[in-house]
Amino acid sequence: MPEKIWSYCDGIPDKIEIPEICMSELFRNTVEKYPKRNATHFKGKFMTYTELEEDANRLANALQDLGIKKGDKVAILTPNTPQFLVTFFAAMSLGAVFTAISPLATSKEIRFQLQDSEAIVIITLDLYLDKIREIKDETNIETVIVSSIADALPSITAFLYKHVIGRKNPKVKGELVYKNVLKTADNKRVNTEIDSKEDVAVFQYTGGTTGVQKGAMLTHFNLIAQATILPYWDIWLPKVPDGQYKILGVLPLSHIFGLSTSFFWSISVGGCLYLVPDPRDLDALLGEIQNNGIQFMNAVPVLFQKLAEHPDINKYDLTSLYMCISGGEALPETTSQKFEKASGCILIEGYGLSESSPVTHVNPANYDKRKVGSIGIPLPNTMSMIVDIDSQKEITEFGVPGELWIRGPSVMKGYWNNKEETDNSLVKGWLRTGDIATNSEGGYVSIVDRAKDMIIVSGYKVWPNEVEEYLYTHPDINMAAVVQSKTETGEEVKAVLVAEPGSKELTQDEVKDFCKKELAPYKIPKIIEYRDELPRSPVGKVLRKELREPTVPQKVSSPSNIIKKTIKN
Repeated sequence: MPEKIWSYCDGIPDKIEIPEICMSELFRNTVEKYPKRNATHFKGKFMTYTELEEDANRLANALQDLGIKKGDKVAILTPNTPQFLVTFFAAMSLGAVFTAISPLATSKEIRFQLQDSEAIVIITLDLYLDKIREIKDETNIETVIVSSIADALPSITAFLYKHVIGRKNPKVKGELVYKNVLKTADNKRVNTEIDSKEDVAVFQYTGGTTGVQKGAMLTHFNLIAQATILPYWDIWLPKVPDGQYKILGVLPLSHIFGLSTSFFWSISVGGCLYLVPDPRDLDALLGEIQNNGIQFMNAVPVLFQKLAEHPDINKYDLTSLYMCISGGEALPETTSQKFEKASGCILIEGYGLSESSPVTHVNPANYDKRKVGSIGIPLPNTMSMIVDIDSQKEITEFGVPGELWIRGPSVMKGYWNNKEETDNSLVKGWLRTGDIATNSEGGYVSIVDRAKDMIIVSGYKVWPNEVEEYLYTHPDINMAAVVQSKTETGEEVKAVLVAEPGSKELTQDEVKDFCKKELAPYKIPKIIEYRDELPRSPVGKVLRKELREPTVPQKVSSPSNIIKKTIKN
């Protein structure tokens, strides 16, 4: 067992007692404590904890009448809407397994997740009905329940939506109508005996940025651990007059980062979750913060960067924001600086993965205690160590890279229907993350890169994150992604860049001269490609696999050769 070399501030214990309860019990405890508090806000309409439970009870009873029982798989395909929360707690009270599909998923991706999970019912919006109909017969889906954005809107807005935007949506033909299902079902609690540590609550599918998606089996206890431990970071937030925090749900709830750090965190403390269905509308997002006094939000680095660079950000009052957490991929220091300057709010970096429910590390939300460029320290009840990839022995020296291994109450049970990958990832209770990291004094961990993304140039190891971090410091570079490019003689470093608005595109020689100042010769990109945007997963991670091949036939014979491709939205 590795030695614990980190410590927490006053108020955060080394070990926190985690109750062995199920997710529906966690929710009901909050309902009983704060029945009249607002649980959600969506486009101007609030929903109290009592109202949220009533809808969840009704849906649970309706699903039970349809034959859904403990262990059955319930899928959902919606953006961040109240229907998502209702469906989650309905599934939890039945002891069903919940699996959420990204609203940005293609028909092929939807089909794969439904087939692999063996879901037999799906709740969706009419917006996605054509996609569901296209692949339904190739899956185990027996029942489709269809809702509309209008079902969650204030009455006047709902009327306008139905008669303007909603007119273009597919019409229900043979599927069940969500609002009718709720209207006719009983409002009584459904109680199911659940073993918190053994029974699976969620199939969380990995992002698939490096290969085929896998369904991580997360138990009720895994999720309860996150919901219990994460709120201790509230210690960094000032106490609000009514005791209720306002959390912005901008991360997709279909992704474990949003599910845990926005949804579960809010529910566990009786907070109000302000649901944002489309984070691409930056003005609406900034308006949500200003108009509702949002105190806390989590997001991916690219969103913080876009907010910081928004031309009108200074017109918005963001003084209510006290803490923001970035995760999903490395947070460039330049992004952190820009956002903090623009918002006046501290931005800290954390770390996690689908297989750990997800958070394992986070920085203290304190300017003096955080370590910029690191993912922070392990959460209470969680251990981590750096392991030599070849010998699989712990590395105790600071600054020496190895694979990051995690052990704790949030680590998954395994992968659904995939024993081989489970055995590869779980070693005597330790989760092999596949990320290369280093330890430093105080137990702060820094991610070097994904092991799979490492580039070998003439026998030397090149970590893309290191090169990207340096490229970000150039004033004419807005975004950067570094990948391997295979040539006849081996591997080369390739940089895919997005120019700073109003700046020129750099030539190969200019990039090379800039990199010479700080990077070893073998780390300097030999191939430069410009794009309008970097390809990203639904949650905002850069899709490196789409960048490894050239976008057009090319010869890299001239040192100033630039490959240009425009990506249409």
